[in-house]
Amino acid sequence: MSGRPAAPVAIIADDESLGRLLLAEAAAAAGLTPLSFDNGTEALQAALSQEVAMVLLDVEMPGLNGFEVCRQLRVEKRASLPIVMVTGLDDRGAVNNAFEAGATDFVTKPVNWPLLPHRLAYILRNADREARIVTLVDAMPDMLWVVSPTGEVRWTQGQESLKAVIPTPHFADVLAAIHQTAQDGHAQKTELRDLDGSVGGLRSCELRFTRVEGGDVLVVRQDTSERTRAARHIEKLAFYDPLTGLPNRQHCLDQVTRALTLAKEKDEGLALLYVDLNNFKRINDTFGHSIGDVILQRVAAMLQSLLASRGVGAPPTFLARLGGDEFVVMLCHPAPRSIATELAAAICAALAKPVAYETLEFLATPSIGIAVYPEDGKNVETLLKHADTAMYQAKINGGPKVVAYMPAMSAKLRDSLELETRLRRALRDDALQVRYQPKFQLRDGALVGAEALLRWFDEELGDISPNRFIPVAEESGLIVDIGAWIMRAVCDQLRVWHAHGIAVPIAVNVSGKELLFADPSRIIKAETDRAGVPTSLIEAEITESVFVTDLTTARSSVNRIRQLGCRIALDDFGTGYSSLSYLTRFPPDRVKIDRSFIANVDRSESDGAIVKAIISLAKSLNLLVTAEGIERPRQLTWLKTFGCDEVQGYLLAKPLSAGELEGRFLKQDPITGDSSAVVRIA
Repeated sequence: MSGRPAAPVAIIADDESLGRLLLAEAAAAAGLTPLSFDNGTEALQAALSQEVAMVLLDVEMPGLNGFEVCRQLRVEKRASLPIVMVTGLDDRGAVNNAFEAGATDFVTKPVNWPLLPHRLAYILRNADREARIVTLVDAMPDMLWVVSPTGEVRWTQGQESLKAVIPTPHFADVLAAIHQTAQDGHAQKTELRDLDGSVGGLRSCELRFTRVEGGDVLVVRQDTSERTRAARHIEKLAFYDPLTGLPNRQHCLDQVTRALTLAKEKDEGLALLYVDLNNFKRINDTFGHSIGDVILQRVAAMLQSLLASRGVGAPPTFLARLGGDEFVVMLCHPAPRSIATELAAAICAALAKPVAYETLEFLATPSIGIAVYPEDGKNVETLLKHADTAMYQAKINGGPKVVAYMPAMSAKLRDSLELETRLRRALRDDALQVRYQPKFQLRDGALVGAEALLRWFDEELGDISPNRFIPVAEESGLIVDIGAWIMRAVCDQLRVWHAHGIAVPIAVNVSGKELLFADPSRIIKAETDRAGVPTSLIEAEITESVFVTDLTTARSSVNRIRQLGCRIALDDFGTGYSSLSYLTRFPPDRVKIDRSFIANVDRSESDGAIVKAIISLAKSLNLLVTAEGIERPRQLTWLKTFGCDEVQGYLLAKPLSAGELEGRFLKQDPITGDSSAVVRIA
């Protein structure tokens, strides 16, 4: 045996010296370094101990014969190693034995020695190509099997059998697909999910079946777990709300559409509950969207818990978040209206409890609108629109409240939306007007100021009452812009009067929306500075009901107005909640007794008693008292008798333009006729 040569090596085993020599020359001519042995045992050991490019084996040798060496090499070495059998047995049985042992090719004796180097080079090229193919196959993440039409494995890329990697519940379907492909030759594929039995199918695979030559079937298994997870993630993004995990608007529409189809087939009913959280915008504006998001998540969890806790026999429900603070609940039932009403009441009760976040508590009471199939709509768009309309009506009426849809609501909503559009246009085009209603000191008839009142004349609709357009402005949020517009108009007029030596305090109504969601003090400061008039000429009139909504925020906003030097009046006193408590917790400069008490103050003992009590209480707290709605002389006499400070009303003057106010009531006293009512800068 020669010394160890450099690779590539050809192992040669032949018990005849001439045969070894000629085989070595042929291997060298093919570009190999021959390593020769006279027996199979040593040849096998040499082949197993180093990298080998080719093995040439004589069949008949002492020790291990060529077939046995070949079998051992196939067990121990890679399958693509070229093994050539050299045999003098020119019969079919010897050839079959060679291939069964794992031979790549065979050469029969007598050998055509001049052609042998070319044949070996050809075998090497094929082996190299096969090795590359095997490397690629091994590198593939897919698994391959060649199987018979009955599923018997002929060849496999790995060590696992087909049955070992296919879950038992799916194996019969896989065998059926193999059999079908073997019969008709049509390639097919199938996807198997939930391979690990986990919820959500974290593992999945795709099987492809292709008939190959000879009638067998190539089975390719590709792991699709990542693709499945990605697809489900995309589906979740498309159909689920990322904040709450609830179905989103699109998923809701799809689900309701399918439910409507089933309801039509079964002749059943369906109800939609449109849930909106009251004053949620204030949470976002005051505490930030991060806290607002936490509140939404907890509200969603509360709704889910409520729906999940409903008793056995309760109709199935579907909950979705449409966006913002709006949720929809769908339920199917033969009598959906009564069930929806009960469920809405339960939702109101559940959300009546404050939502806690760290040391804070937030109240997220709902307004809920109900629409029922088929009475209120026969498709998802109509039902959702009508449920929204009912919710809008509930919100106007003040929540928490549940309102069922009625056809009249749609007409009312259309009118409201049209009026809102016209009001926006009027505000944009500066088409609104300010009128001034004088206020007089009852003791001597002196003018003490005026209240600025908004008026609107539309070219098509004519004069539109504030009782009609102010609620629309409040609900749409336009009231904030309107408030800023009025303040600018008033300051401009005060500048004109100031230039003529007249200083008239003007009272301006400040809405609850302005106090809670804007900063009226900033607007007052900006407009008085721009106009060059003192802030002391501005009096803010605030309706007491705003403090019921949010006392802390409202009081903070009012204090900023007071710090500017403006006076504060509590308007419509006596009609709100806990009126007396506001006089101590939030002391104004004056109270204005609501006209509903003044109307019969001289005719009704109970109304008279209430007004006397208000006057007495205000005096004890050093507050001025203004009575609104004076329309009869006897009212005026009664109020003067019991010590009311100031009065205003149609008996004295209707709301006037700035010119009318200046021309008529800044020059003479409407009560006494005295000209001392004129107020001038000293």
